[in-house]
Amino acid sequence: MILLVPLILFVAAAGLLAGAFYYIDAGYVLLSFYNYTLETSLWLFLVLLAGGLIALYWTIRFILIVLQSDGRFNSWRRHRRSVSARHQTTRGLLSLAQGQWRRAERQLSGSAKDADQPMINYLAAARAAYEQGKTEATDEWLKAASKSTKGSELAVGITQVQLLQSRKQHEQALAVLLQLRQKHPRHAYVLKLIVKTYQDLEDWVALNDLLPTLKKATKIPADDLKKLEENVSLQLLDRAKNTQGGNLTSTFESIARDTRYTFPVMKRYIDLLLETDQESKAEEALRTGLKYVWHDELIEIYGRLKSTDANKQLLFAEQQVQERPNDPVLLLVLGRLALRVNNVEKAREYLQTGLRIKGLPELHAEMGKVMLAEGDETLACEHFQLALGH
Repeated sequence: MILLVPLILFVAAAGLLAGAFYYIDAGYVLLSFYNYTLETSLWLFLVLLAGGLIALYWTIRFILIVLQSDGRFNSWRRHRRSVSARHQTTRGLLSLAQGQWRRAERQLSGSAKDADQPMINYLAAARAAYEQGKTEATDEWLKAASKSTKGSELAVGITQVQLLQSRKQHEQALAVLLQLRQKHPRHAYVLKLIVKTYQDLEDWVALNDLLPTLKKATKIPADDLKKLEENVSLQLLDRAKNTQGGNLTSTFESIARDTRYTFPVMKRYIDLLLETDQESKAEEALRTGLKYVWHDELIEIYGRLKSTDANKQLLFAEQQVQERPNDPVLLLVLGRLALRVNNVEKAREYLQTGLRIKGLPELHAEMGKVMLAEGDETLACEHFQLALGH
């Protein structure tokens, strides 16, 4: 209100001044363009010019306001599409989880373009298409996923492998995995999928070749890695036994030392040697192996072997008792071997020591044989009854 009065006074003064000049001299303006001319007074021209500038100013302002409003509208429209895409994606994932493959594919692919992460939509749509047996659509959505997000080749490849494995298409899955490994040679999950695929294909040789890489490149727990190595070694031994021209001994010796001398691998090797009538090799292998892995089953097998030199066999067992004087199974083996070389006195001594430690039925059975050898049938019957649990 305070500024309005001076403004009115200024406008009134300007109007009076302009009117005075107009009265003194109206002036003259002539504009010519081609065959057209415009004649007017200077003051009217100035008024028209001012009015035109004001009109131009407000026209530009209007255009800018309209354009800005259109931008806000577009932003609102994009936001609405994004919100709708999120809802559609959620519904699509729910349909996928419920096994409604056709609906899931439609919802996920339809909302992919406006989704926050279109790659997720396309990968899920690929799975839905795959479950319907639509191979071409699956490839299409996988390609769309790869194009939608930079650096998504690995995720797309892993998804493709998982789809192939779910349908037991292991050869195709392996082909994709080997391509991925070329680009990502130490990627832990890729290597894990390769391991699974080799196991499914029963390609134990290839899996055995992969083991050194697994030790260096992955963080597989030590126990799990050990079980994997043992399983691969067992399968390689079975393969050598069942393959024409296969050599059990060379296969066994090719296995890493820390895996070779574990009980499961050692036991399988000995069993396979015995199954193929290679008892002398089994005895030799046990003499070496028992230095690294001691187990009741292994020493018990050693005591049952029909060696060509029983005295040498007994001598090896006696060398072990120095470190294990209170091992009842070892004492059982010593008793058997001593009885085999007709050293009844030594057999009785070993068996009696073993029985004082633990009354194993096998010890009573062998002691019964010793008593029979000494002619004491009554005591022999007592030990045989104890062996039978009576």
